[in-house]
Amino acid sequence: MKDDKKISALIIEGEEAVAEAITRVLKARSYSVTVAARQDEALVLLRDKDFHLAFVGESEGNLSVFHTMEGVVKASPMTAMILVTDLPEGEVEDRAEGYGILGSIGRSVPGDRLARLLVNLEKILGRL
Repeated sequence: MKDDKKISALIIEGEEAVAEAITRVLKARSYSVTVAARQDEALVLLRDKDFHLAFVGESEGNLSVFHTMEGVVKASPMTAMILVTDLPEGEVEDRAEGYGILGSIGRSVPGDRLARLLVNLEKILGRL
């Protein structure tokens, strides 16, 4: 697949091990991946480039994923989001309602849940 046809993903995550685990899964599916450790860096990237998907995790500076999620929506409303958090699913659903996220994954090693969310995104984008 040519680079311009790849699904582009931005990972907003301050913990390198978490970002690397997600990156491995995405690169195995031929995604184009960019990582930003800080929210302000990520928002600049989102304004300058179109991303199909943003993973919103714990960014440097201890901002909540929900604060960062709001910034992503304002900077790039058409970018799909997956939250990276260990918060209970019910709390994520309540606090993220109205933002149209694809879902959430835990901060531990990505697994089947991430794969299912990526399949859903690929269907949405007509890439399967």
